Amino acid sequence: MPTYQVYYARRPTYFASGQLGTPLLTVPRLRRSHVRVTTIEADSRAEAWLKMQGENWSPHGEARSLIEHLGLTHTSMSVGDVLRDEEGAYWECLDLGWRRIDDDTREGDHVLHEKAAE
Repeated sequence: MPTYQVYYARRPTYFASGQLGTPLLTVPRLRRSHVRVTTIEADSRAEAWLKMQGENWSPHGEARSLIEHLGLTHTSMSVGDVLRDEEGAYWECLDLGWRRIDDDTREGDHVLHEKAAE
């Protein structure tokens, strides 16, 4: 089963980068704006997102101490958080789908919409 590294925004805005005056997220910016939370196994980005919802990976607050230790404020994966796949590609969670994050400041048009995990 594929694995994904999960990165949460240090200061979540809950909308995609490049919108409402926020800078477009790039890999160099990601290193400053996000923190790695965990690595999970999932068949798709959609399944990874579902597994990273608080009610699934921390139904009784099990992740609270980890979230606080990392300086984060949210348990559930949300818009603006990021997955890194096994090929090394970074994907920003959008309100619908994913945007591949480039290594530079070029604007990426790689938006993919996936069916949610059943």
